[in-house]
Amino acid sequence: MDSKTRLLYWLLDATKGGPTRVRILRAISGRPMNLRKLALAVGMDYKTVQGHTKLLIENGIIYTPKRGYGSVYFVSPEWEDNEYLKEIFGGSSDEGEGKRKGKRKRK
Repeated sequence: MDSKTRLLYWLLDATKGGPTRVRILRAISGRPMNLRKLALAVGMDYKTVQGHTKLLIENGIIYTPKRGYGSVYFVSPEWEDNEYLKEIFGGSSDEGEGKRKGKRKRK
């Protein structure tokens, strides 16, 4: 496992906020958007999404060409070819959260 993949594993699988960051990455991989639209797309509080995007920016996984109000977030080009990230983008929406699935109701 290379160092980039280890970083992704740590950020997306090995920490409590990983499933939230997966949802954020999936949302902006399909269509770059600003924080407000991103919060609406993932169904989370603005401040929660802001904190997770800050962590993803600090680690170079996402970027924004313009900082400040109305910034639009993109997946960094250097990460687009990472196999681990491609696997996450191609997976089901429950992946990364699958360990917490509830039991099915019986009829």
